[in-house]
Formats: sequence, structure tokens, C-alpha cells
Amino acid sequence: MSSPRYISLWFPYFGAERVQRIFKFEKNHKLAIIENNGNTQTLSSVSFGAHNSGLNIGQPLQDAKAICPELMTRVRSVKCELTFLHALCRWYTQFTPWVAADNYDGVILNIKGCAHLFGGEEGMLDLIVSRTETFGLTVTSGMADTVGGAWALARFTPKPTESYLKSNSIDQEARATRSRATKKIQIDDTKQQVTQLLKNNAIRIAPAGNTYNSLAKLPIASLRIENKIVTKLNQLGLKSVKDLLKQPRAPLARRFGPTLIARLDQALGHVPETISPITDKKHFGVRISFPEPIGLIEDIKNAIEKLLIRLCNKLKTAVLGFQELKIDLGFSNNETQSLLVSLACFTNDPERIFSVLLLKLDEIKPNFGIDIIRLEAINVGPITQSQSINNLDLHEKVIKNQNNVLKNLITRLGTKVGLDAIIRHIPAQSHIPEKSWQVLNAAWSNYDMKSWPTSNRHRPSFLWPPEALEVPKHSRLEDHFIWRKKLYQVKTKLGPERIAPEWWIEDNNWRSGVRDYWQVRCNDGEFLWLFYAHGAQLPGGWFCHGKFG
Repeated sequence: MSSPRYISLWFPYFGAERVQRIFKFEKNHKLAIIENNGNTQTLSSVSFGAHNSGLNIGQPLQDAKAICPELMTRVRSVKCELTFLHALCRWYTQFTPWVAADNYDGVILNIKGCAHLFGGEEGMLDLIVSRTETFGLTVTSGMADTVGGAWALARFTPKPTESYLKSNSIDQEARATRSRATKKIQIDDTKQQVTQLLKNNAIRIAPAGNTYNSLAKLPIASLRIENKIVTKLNQLGLKSVKDLLKQPRAPLARRFGPTLIARLDQALGHVPETISPITDKKHFGVRISFPEPIGLIEDIKNAIEKLLIRLCNKLKTAVLGFQELKIDLGFSNNETQSLLVSLACFTNDPERIFSVLLLKLDEIKPNFGIDIIRLEAINVGPITQSQSINNLDLHEKVIKNQNNVLKNLITRLGTKVGLDAIIRHIPAQSHIPEKSWQVLNAAWSNYDMKSWPTSNRHRPSFLWPPEALEVPKHSRLEDHFIWRKKLYQVKTKLGPERIAPEWWIEDNNWRSGVRDYWQVRCNDGEFLWLFYAHGAQLPGGWFCHGKFG
């Protein structure tokens, strides 16, 4: 059995070159990507031109501007960088199925059993690097028997040549060594010469079974350990991996922690280290292109209905449903329009979905005709399927259908007013009146209203914030009181029912202390819920809290 082989690819200017690709800047353009680090703006990535001017990652923006006044900056978007990196990982799966992202600026490939398909290890690495550079990315590479070994070779092999397809090649050390450019090599804009430079300089391969000799002369920082540990080891005179291997392991682990020894063993292959390959999310989308633009509503309906049936058949095969559907329309004048339809639950029933889509069709304005229609299921999730075998299962199916009717209603209402505007109340475990329920979004929650817990305590039908009564300040309820500038005569009263606040929750509404609640029926027919607050952080008194139906 052949030993595993790994390729590590490092993009030293990844964040900056991603922006350069978007705006089509030249390689020598001085660009820096900035991010907030506490109260200071620092450089998270720099372009080749900016790095050649003396700028480095982690440098404060003020210092960078002083060194390079013409520096152009952009704010970092971590989400966009990760999206781009994952797209690269998917692209690298043409070489091997085992591809993983390495932090924010690298990729790891497990090429065991794949190198012979591309002309051997050197030919494979040459092909990967040369094709990657056609994307406008600077890349350094390393190959070894271990992930740590390949990582170290990609970043710390001295004096690789960074070549560009449409510019000069700068012979310099890797950025991790933080040395300045020393010499320019003039090269022609031909792929053959670039490939030759890559073979001579940029490809760093540790022969199989010889990782130790390839790593021995590399600096200790190549072991993927913290900078403070590297600094302490350098102060002790330990500069290279070879120097570290000469030291006894026990004192090193005791003084610098087990991470140092673990990283050393991983790099040399004494401890196995695997990678978790990226997994593509399943994509569910269908489209149709028309030989001639369509503009009639009936034609649009028929096209969307046919696409929807195709999409739902795909989802049924995977036992999945969707909760959001995106409709993309391409017009003959090169304009586009997108519609988003949200559903109350996961489904793959085309008839049910199409009835909701009909409510959205009036938003389509096919002025110049539609060339392309595309449907994409965005929020996809599993759907549970069951087979009825007895009457009990049939009863449960009837109940499920009743729930679907409610969800269909929520979906249709949400199409007009938005699903976020539709709410439902469900019970909550609290004896505090205003906390005995909670409000949830109706589309994203599910509750059987028939199972609402009953209580032997009579509770009002309407609640409002406590409103003060005009009565004497004592706990005895008088025969009359004034509320909302109106005099009420007490006919009957039932109580008190004492309710105390939850001691583990700080609630400003209960700072008036323990409450004694009364059910009071007045001569004019009003049936009110009153309470007397005994006072605490706030003064007490009589209040009206609600009304019975």
C-alpha cells in the first residue's frame, strides 16, 4: 500500500488578489485589505505590489499609509473570501476528491493514488500551480507525506520564484520569512518559460519517505505553532526543526506544552493527521430557454408549471422538500427579474406550490418578452414519509391534512403580507400572567392548539399594562374606585390571589413587589382584574391589569 501524499497550496495575497480579480487591477497595483482589530484598523491582506513596497499583514493602517501613501484599501469581507476559497476547493476536485480548505488562505489536497493520472507528482503539481495562476492568483506549493510537511514546504522553503503570466518574476523568499525582494528575472510572456520556472523554483516536493530531510533546515515556525513559542525557542538558540529534534522531548513538552510535540510529530508523520474534504450542498434547480421570447401570462404560467413539476420530481427522488423558491426571469433586452416565494413548511407538492405562485405572477412585467425562466429551491430540508397500515394511521393522516390546511393558509397570507408578519401564541411555563404565553412566527413554529394547557384559575380575556386606580393607599378594596376618570361601584369581589415575581429574573414591571389579585364585578357590568401591589423598589397601590370576557 502506497503512503499518503499531500499537496499544500498557499495563496500569500489571497484577500487582495480576490479584489484585484473583481476590479481587474494589475499585479503590481498597491492594494491592502483592512479589518478592525480592536480600536485599530490593520492589514489583513496585501497585494504583491504593496508587499514589495514594505507592507505586511497585521500592520496598522496608519503605518502602512506612511510607508506607501498611494496605497488603496478595501474593507475585508470574510464571507466573500470563504466563498471564493470554497469555490477553488471545488475546482481542485478535478485532481483529487479529497480537498479541504486550510484556514483563510490555503488548500490541502490528498493525492494518494492520483499523481500517475497527471504525469507523476512533479507534473501534477506543475499543472495545478500553472492552472491556478491563470486565475490571477499567486500560489506557492509543497508536497510531502504529511499535511504538516506539505504546509511547511509551501510556506517556508527558501527563495521560491513567484512567476506571473503577464508581468516580471520576482525572486524572493516566501512571505513567512519576511525578506525583501532581491532580484528581478525578466521572462517572456509564454507558458513554456513560466512552466520551466515553476519546475525549477516554485515546486517544493519532499520525496516519499524523506520528509525529515526536507523539513530539517526549515525554521521552527514551519511547525504551525504560536508565534510566542517560536520567539522563546529562538531566544534559546533553537532556530530550525533540526535543532528542535536534537532536544529531549520531555523538557520541551513540560516547558512549552504538548502542542509543540504534537505538531512536530504530525509534520514528521509519527502521529496521523487527516483532512476533512469539502462536501458540496445538493443543488436543486431547473431552467428553460425559449427559441422566441414569450409575454403572455398563460404561456408564463404553463412554463413555470412544467418547471415546477420537474423540480418537485427531483426533490421527491431525494426525499426532500423546500421552503423557499427563487424564480429568475431573463428578458430579451438582457434585463433580469427575481421573485422569492416563501412557504410555511417544507413541501414538494407541485399543485400546492403552484397555487401560491399564482399570487406572485402579477409582479412579472414581461415588457420585452422572456427568454429564460429558472426555478431554484433555496431552503431545502427532509420530508418524512410514512405508509398507512391501520385505522390509527389513517386518523393521524387526517390530522396531518388539517395541519396542512392551516399551513397553506399561512403560506397564502404570507405571500401578500410577508411570513414575518404572521404570528401565533403558544403557552409558556410561568405563573406570571403576562408571561403565560409567548409569541412566535407562525411559519417557523408548530403547535397543536388543542393541547393548550387548562388552568383552574380564572384568567381575564384582555390584559394591558397595569393602570393606577384612584383609591386610598391601603390593601383593603373600597366599595368604589375611580379608573380612567370614571367612577365604578363594586358589586362583588373575589380574592385575593397572591402572585410573586420570579426571583431569578429581573423584571422592571414587578419592582412594585408582591401582588394580591382580585376579580371585581361592578354595577355597570364591567368585570375587572385588579391587584394591590405591596411595594418594593417602587411604591405600591391599586392597579387594573385586565378585563374578563
